[in-house]
Amino acid sequence: MNLEDMKGAVILLGLIALIGAAVGIALDDFNDDLDPGSTAANITTSGLEGVGNATGYLDTIGTIIGVAVLIGIVVLAFTFVRR
Repeated sequence: MNLEDMKGAVILLGLIALIGAAVGIALDDFNDDLDPGSTAANITTSGLEGVGNATGYLDTIGTIIGVAVLIGIVVLAFTFVRR
């Protein structure tokens, strides 16, 4: 795996973050128009919690991708130094 292969993972991570943010904003706006105790309000609140839980791991995934890239660069640098 090289840095060119990581491009797709970074783009996918960014797309997931953008889609999650857009869905969260849409659900929040929709939830504001509903009666607080209604079934629809409860469902959209649950949906907002689900989107928040799903996108809550993006920072961890991004950190893991970043660390993997850095480890790859360090290993590659030491491989070229020994030659």
